[in-house]
Amino acid sequence: MTVARRAAPAVLALAALAGPGCQQDLRRDAAAIDRAFAAGNFPQARSFAEDACERKGDDQQDRLVWWLAAGRTSQADMAIPESIQWYGKAYEAVRPYLDAKAEATVSEALVTTAVNQTMRIYRATPPERIMLCTLQGANYLWLGDVASARIELNRAADFQQDAVARYVKEVNAAQDQANAQWRKEGWDSAVATDAVARVRREWAADPATLGKASFANPFTSYLRAVTMIAAGRDAGDRQNARADLRAVQEMMPGMAAAATDIALIDGAGDPAVTWIFFLTGLAPDYREFRLDIPIPVGQVNYLSAAFPILRRRGDFAPEVMVEGEGGGRSELLADIDAMVEVDFNGRLPAIVTQEIISSASKAAATWAASQAAYQSSSTAGILVQIAGIAYQAGSTAADLRAWTTMPKQVALLRVPTPASGRILLRRGDGSRLCRLYVQPGAPNIALVTLPSASTSTPSVMMYRGAEVVGPPIPADHHDPAFDAPPTPTTP
Repeated sequence: MTVARRAAPAVLALAALAGPGCQQDLRRDAAAIDRAFAAGNFPQARSFAEDACERKGDDQQDRLVWWLAAGRTSQADMAIPESIQWYGKAYEAVRPYLDAKAEATVSEALVTTAVNQTMRIYRATPPERIMLCTLQGANYLWLGDVASARIELNRAADFQQDAVARYVKEVNAAQDQANAQWRKEGWDSAVATDAVARVRREWAADPATLGKASFANPFTSYLRAVTMIAAGRDAGDRQNARADLRAVQEMMPGMAAAATDIALIDGAGDPAVTWIFFLTGLAPDYREFRLDIPIPVGQVNYLSAAFPILRRRGDFAPEVMVEGEGGGRSELLADIDAMVEVDFNGRLPAIVTQEIISSASKAAATWAASQAAYQSSSTAGILVQIAGIAYQAGSTAADLRAWTTMPKQVALLRVPTPASGRILLRRGDGSRLCRLYVQPGAPNIALVTLPSASTSTPSVMMYRGAEVVGPPIPADHHDPAFDAPPTPTTP
């Protein structure tokens, strides 16, 4: 077999020893961060993430995963300067891939074919890159640094455009390369097609969702729009905000808040409005799915391969509402789950094809080495074959890396800024959530993070007019307005 001649047994053995252990450590550490974050224990989640950064900061393959986790958990813990630093590291890691540098190198392709996809450098997906810059923009808004916030939100928009213009082409190029290797080996193309179909069946994604979603993130566009409405310098900013809101309408047809804000811009009114972005739940994670692939290698007619399966997480509060007169309910702004699924669905054929080639490469190398050893000694041949089987099993692992502390959804609640300077928020079921302090008579922007339905106290970031603000005051559980039953709100 062609692929057997390219195997380098010594290198592969070393990689096999390192790869599985690193992957197991990554899964364990990521799960600990997610559990603490979902429970609302933001200090502990941050501690876990920063510890992972300290222990694994020199690991070029995985460190971006930890930088993203540290940035998000620090942000939720209101350690904004630290969050800015972690997000800054993450941006520097992904910045070269904006319009310029290829997503993968030739040397990486050789390593991943020889071992598995976990050996490549993690560079984040388009939804993650877009969210990275968007949340960094929110950090600068909290500091009152509107100029830096605009830069970050513009970068997020650039990554959105890049995903459409270039990233998809790179994914297609990777698929073409894998297909060429497949044909070179002389394998039946139906084998790969069937494997992709089986992985998709196990994944069980909703085809309707995949058909509607895209890389574009309405949260990014809306946050940039309200930043220009709230802190814009001139009419040009307001028109740019209008363009962003029109883009939101194209992505989320029928969204009432976008139409209202376009009317506000067209009427040149004073935007004494508070925009509440509700970041709820956790983005999908991955689990491993193994398949036997009917490709004969040596005396074996099947080989085993491992693939990632995207998994939605259902523990979240879908909406938030304002207590009192003039209140309302949030409406869905951005389905992050759907964006992640669209990206994964586009990459899946290449992932499956490359992983099968990798598994075949390892099986062929094991077979060739054992046959060579048998020629000198049957005992040596048996030992080499046993070692090869252990190597194949140990190095067969799906790439499960992802930024799992991203929100599952982002909802938006737009309300007139109250003269009292206080907004009481309740969950969709009427139970109390938190109290926001806003600047009366001014535009305010709030980001409320609730990683799970069971999280008791959310994390809140505020931009109040042109103020530089400090940490938000948490919900007062002795507030009589919270103890009273909810009053009717507008639908």
